[in-house]
Amino acid sequence: MSKFKNATETINSKIGAMYIAMRRSDTPLYAKLACGLCVYYVLSPLDIVPDFIPVLGAIDDVIVLPFLMWLAVKLMPDDIMAECVAQAQADWQGENKKRYMLPVLVVWALILLWIWHIIYKYVFMI
Repeated sequence: MSKFKNATETINSKIGAMYIAMRRSDTPLYAKLACGLCVYYVLSPLDIVPDFIPVLGAIDDVIVLPFLMWLAVKLMPDDIMAECVAQAQADWQGENKKRYMLPVLVVWALILLWIWHIIYKYVFMI
């Protein structure tokens, strides 16, 4: 069980590091995009294959997330990634976790507002 716990802590610190790297000005644009996609995929309630499908939902998370993480780490310069991992681990120990959710919540709020606007415009304004 400790092996699983170590793996999840590593993933958590890498996701936090990717969020921090996205916001840095010295991170290359292609690395920012890869980090943003990875962070969005982790925090988003939608998956490519929904989790209620018995086997495919779990395989999706097991394959897609590690691939996105690998891609983001490969595109990131090593020195920037090391600094971001250290900062993310310090933030994670400090229980500063909730700030990672804010960008995804804002994006989902905007998407829902846009959908509501479309429904209101085309359904209720007939």
